[in-house]
Amino acid sequence: MSKWSEIRIDFFDEEEKKWFVDAWETDDDNEEGSVIAKIDLYTGTVEYLDADAKTDEYVQEEIKEMLKNGRTLME
Repeated sequence: MSKWSEIRIDFFDEEEKKWFVDAWETDDDNEEGSVIAKIDLYTGTVEYLDADAKTDEYVQEEIKEMLKNGRTLME
């Protein structure tokens, strides 16, 4: 079971040239999300900002999907 209720990878930081993995722990619309990882599609690397994200199945599924399909976003 994941500690996060929602994961989104839909923000690209132009300055860092990385996709931000945003996460929310609850379904509360007032909760502020946090960046738990950053994905560099050019190198295929992931920088984890939250240690739990390294082993969380939900996070890993989303990151794997982005690494697999994200290259089309770069074209």
